[in-house]
Amino acid sequence: MKDHYSIIFLNSRLPNRKIIENYTERSSYIICADGGANKIRKYSILPHIIIGDLDSINKETLKYYTKKNIQIRKIEGQETTDFEKSLLYCIENNMKKCIIFGAIGRRSDHTLNNFSILKRYYKSLELKIIDDRYEIYFIKNNISFDYKKNKTLSFMAMPYAKGITTNGLKYPLNNEDLEFGVREGTLNESISDKITIQFIKGDILLFKKHFL
Repeated sequence: MKDHYSIIFLNSRLPNRKIIENYTERSSYIICADGGANKIRKYSILPHIIIGDLDSINKETLKYYTKKNIQIRKIEGQETTDFEKSLLYCIENNMKKCIIFGAIGRRSDHTLNNFSILKRYYKSLELKIIDDRYEIYFIKNNISFDYKKNKTLSFMAMPYAKGITTNGLKYPLNNEDLEFGVREGTLNESISDKITIQFIKGDILLFKKHFL
């Protein structure tokens, strides 16, 4: 995800300023999902658009961004969350790559719901959730990436993945299966500066450190 991508700010806890600035400096388009606007106001970030049913953004923040001539799009309906409304906006406007901040919060139900939405759209969009430690995203069948040695890396099937083979990990898999609630791939460790994960079928959610 280099060069051009969009950034979506959700309404949960944001990573530290250094991490956000590492991505926003290269951002092509900044989207706030409703109450996410309350969060980024503290960082003096101006979004291009605020999207959602506007039940979470506070009046002071709404007034502030209105005076700044920020586009505000109110979308009614409880069938989709503000996160999903933002992703649909990206699809509508041919924005194929998205970084997501504020998806991991204190409420586990919100976090799991965000993972579910991530799964629903990862084959249509290139999506990464960023928190203080990890890049979190669904991988597509074959992936290879540089990594630091002796560092934690986790992945899990959502809900299953078949025929997984890995290279560069302390606990390798060789054409093996993972299933949510049965067997996970969390808390593995890198033994190489190059990691490879391949699988035949299913969905795998990867947690890899970004070292920022």
